[in-house]
Amino acid sequence: MSIFRFRAQPALDLRRRELADAQADLARAERDRDEAREGVARATAALAEARCAAAAHGSAAQAASELQWYRFWILRLDHERRAAASRLESREADVAAASAACLLAKQRCESLERLREKALSAHRLAEAEAERKLIDELAARRFTTRQRTEGATA
Repeated sequence: MSIFRFRAQPALDLRRRELADAQADLARAERDRDEAREGVARATAALAEARCAAAAHGSAAQAASELQWYRFWILRLDHERRAAASRLESREADVAAASAACLLAKQRCESLERLREKALSAHRLAEAEAERKLIDELAARRFTTRQRTEGATA
């Protein structure tokens, strides 16, 4: 029985490493996106809380400087929320790019794996055919040997 050797095995190993790297990049991008989502949620909650606090203080008679302080505080929190939303949008784009790269790496790896499977199947078929030929040859020799011994005794 001969040993199966896939000549493109180094390329397949490289593609598998590229796929693993692409999957790691995708996981990292998804983690960063999730952190950005949490940042947006925290910023939105802080903004809503600040608006409630301003409304509560606005209903009581307050100095104009204090109301202006609340207004600037809310503007700063709104700016932070917008910055967090911008980061989230950027992270979403990173995830989309990493996902596309991962899909491409997977397709490239799968194409070589299919090629390997075809080569392995052809190898197994050739080995089975060689084994059948050997069995047929042995059976033919046994038959001719038996015919000769029966012919010699008859």
